[in-house]
Formats: sequence, C-alpha cells, structure tokens
Amino acid sequence: MKSRKTNHPQLIFALLFLLTACVSAPVTSTPTQPPPTATATTQPTPTPTFSPLPTSTPPAVLITSGDWVEPYIALTFDLCQDPDYPAGYDAAIVDVLTRYAVPATFFMGGDWMRTHPEETKALASNPTFELGNHSWSHPNFETLSPEAMSQEIEMTEDALFQLTGKHSRLFRLPSGTYNDLSLQVIAEHGLYTIQWDSVSGDPDPAFDAATILAEVQRTARKGSIVIMHANGRGWHTAEALPSIIEYLQNKGLTLVTVSQLIGLEPKP
Repeated sequence: MKSRKTNHPQLIFALLFLLTACVSAPVTSTPTQPPPTATATTQPTPTPTFSPLPTSTPPAVLITSGDWVEPYIALTFDLCQDPDYPAGYDAAIVDVLTRYAVPATFFMGGDWMRTHPEETKALASNPTFELGNHSWSHPNFETLSPEAMSQEIEMTEDALFQLTGKHSRLFRLPSGTYNDLSLQVIAEHGLYTIQWDSVSGDPDPAFDAATILAEVQRTARKGSIVIMHANGRGWHTAEALPSIIEYLQNKGLTLVTVSQLIGLEPKP
C-alpha cells in the first residue's frame, strides 16, 4: 500500500468540495432522502462500551491508495454531517452497489449515525460493505488537542458498536486535514488513516453525472481509493455510479473494500 505523510497533490482540489460536503448548510437541492430532524436516537455513552485499545498499533501514516500493480480499486463513500446541519442518506447509491454486487467502504460520522440508526444497521448487515470511522462532528483534526481527537474517535466507535456490534479498523480524516500528531493519535486507537487518490468532485452541485464520471476516469488507476459521498451531498453520485462501475470493470479492475485493497483482508 502507498503511505504518505504529506498531502496528495489532489487534496487541495478535493478540499474545495469536501468542506461543503459534511459541514456546511445544504445547497438548494433535493437529496434522495431529505435530511431528518436531529432528534436524539443513539447517544454516546460516558464510558465507551467498545473493546480496549488493541495491543498492536498501526503505523502513524496516511494511506492514500493500495499498490499500483495489482488490478484492484476501492470505492468509498462518506456519511457525515455537522451537528448543526444534519445531512441525508442517498439510498439510491446503495441500490446501485447492491444491483451490481460490488463491495464498498462507508466512512461513518458519529453524529450522522445518531440521526440515521436504521440506515447504519442496514449498511452493517450487508456483507459486501465495510464501515469506517469518520469522527463524531467532522472537525479539523489539525487544530484539535489529542484529548479532543480521542473523544471524536471514541464517541464514534462507541456509537458504531452500539448500533452494529462491529468495530472499525479504518479512519478517514474530516475534510482530509491532518498533521503528524493527528496521525499518531489515530494510530494509537488501532485505526489506519485512509485518504484517497481519486477525487470524484461529487459534493459540487455543478458536477453532473458526466462530469463525475470524467473525474474518476481522469484520476483512477490500479490501487486507487475513490472518494464519494452518500449523505445526500453527493448530488449526482447515484446517477453517475453505474457508469463508474462499468468503466472500472471494463478496464479490468476488480472492486474491493479498502481493507482488502491494503491487505487487511484477503482479496477476492
């Protein structure tokens, strides 16, 4: 797997969109499912119920892709929100993935899971999907203290365990921002920090399905991790997804989870 401790060159482009994908008020549009009201459904417990920290610690590095030799590629979808601006759920994306019988990795925000408990359970019940940790409230990890970062990670992990009985092994940085300290804290929680190297641009409402497909065609290759959004702010993602899957498969690429891509699970 490719590990880096510096931002990927495409990160600047991605941040222009990612900052609006989870933490800003929704742009005028209609997601597949409208955002719910932020009523309390699943709350983090004062004492986390998940297992103690693992005895082995992953490397404190940023993983942006698998190797660029084997013909595997991972589709990833962020499910995040700012607590002040609840996001939705694009069920059409899951329908497409299910119809094509392809795996995917969903990075789950803790506050998003709080307002979407049934959707979280449904995703966890699909054996072709894996769930990763995407922090609780989508803050900037470059500016947080180690204690605040730990709280964001542990609250989210606790919510995931309460809802699904499962643990994460992967963590995605909110908006992709980080420093060496944040990478170290994440690793100390037994999580691999997962970035991306293929940007779809789907949080931009001006990116129609054809544009999203063109961005994936331009950036994806063997070993890539493709970033998209399933929280209703990947505005045309579901529309573009069938063409993306068919394009990648026609290129001879096999779709896998991130854990399979980076060697934590066996490849198909």
